[in-house]
Amino acid sequence: MDLNFSWDFSTPEIYCLGILILIWIIEIIYQFYLFNRPFHFYQKEKNGKIEYTHQYPAVSVIVYAQNDAENLVKYMPKILNQAYPEFEVIVVNDDSTDDSKDILSVLETQYKNLYHTYVPEGSRNLSHKKLALTLGIKAARYDIVVFTNANCDPRNNEWLATIARNFVPGIDIVLGYTAIERKEKEKFSFWYCSYDQLLFSIRYLSFALINRPYMGVSSNMAYRKELFFKNKGFSKFLHLHYGDDDLFINEIANRTNTRVEISEAGQMTATYQDNYEAWKELKLQYDFTSKYLHTTAKSIFGIAKFFDYAFDILFVCLWVEGIIHNWTTAVLASILALSLFSIKVIVYRRAAKILRKPRLFFSLPFFSFIQPCINLYFKVIGSVTRKKNFTWR
Repeated sequence: MDLNFSWDFSTPEIYCLGILILIWIIEIIYQFYLFNRPFHFYQKEKNGKIEYTHQYPAVSVIVYAQNDAENLVKYMPKILNQAYPEFEVIVVNDDSTDDSKDILSVLETQYKNLYHTYVPEGSRNLSHKKLALTLGIKAARYDIVVFTNANCDPRNNEWLATIARNFVPGIDIVLGYTAIERKEKEKFSFWYCSYDQLLFSIRYLSFALINRPYMGVSSNMAYRKELFFKNKGFSKFLHLHYGDDDLFINEIANRTNTRVEISEAGQMTATYQDNYEAWKELKLQYDFTSKYLHTTAKSIFGIAKFFDYAFDILFVCLWVEGIIHNWTTAVLASILALSLFSIKVIVYRRAAKILRKPRLFFSLPFFSFIQPCINLYFKVIGSVTRKKNFTWR
């Protein structure tokens, strides 16, 4: 087969190449301006360019627990032994049926700064999680409240100090990051779950880093107690089981009062019996509450995905056209595609390293291609099970 290389392009080829180059530029800007934010912030923090407080304000740590007896034994001592001058830990036991109450009673005799309360049995038509956190916040003695779950393991005894150092004047909210614990032998599904969760985390962290915070996760975040009462608690979303983190932060965060903490010492690790089932439940939860979020992020992500597919379609068309008529077209399209893929891999792997996720490579195009189909599947499942998200059902 003769290879025809020519710089004499047809009019359709010129238009398609021009559009492909334009989308390529937009994609590059999107990757480096937004998705590369965690890495850029990590570098600034590493180089000492982020201002922190050294006053160590007193804080209240609120731990949500539901049938977490084993986790309380494993992780509560790590939280209670944080290297921090003044803090209390309030565990809210959400109607557990295991040995949680007995374990907490024993721990209270060992740690003077530990307190625990519980959600009353038989509470109906209420979000137990929101009720539990409300009880914890009302019981907190200090203005700064730090939130986590009983299944979360701090990286070391500097976790609390790392989160609290961000409360410089003017900062009322700190958004942290939680990774899912990676087991020794994971199923293939775990790789996709990790990919999807990392993109989810990059999005909310990156928007916060460009001063557009729109959500956080309750397993690792903090805010001033006065914000809770000024916002009348979770009153705007009492009809939903969820929203104590993403929807609440969406209400109280603004361009100047929020910070992000993603350094290794400030991260948490969440442990689950089944990582896939945990990821699926969290995905359904956040997919449902996302419709209540007020943010431009959703539109930007949708536009970005449109450009992804537009680029792929144009690349395939130009490549096929180039093979048939002009190999120069195919080569130029391939160079653009390979360079864009390389940049996406670099940005993804940078974030994966910082946020302790598998640093994928060859599976990235495949995961990116199937993600819309999987998201659509979860949209369908979410619509079918929609009623379970409401407290009045």
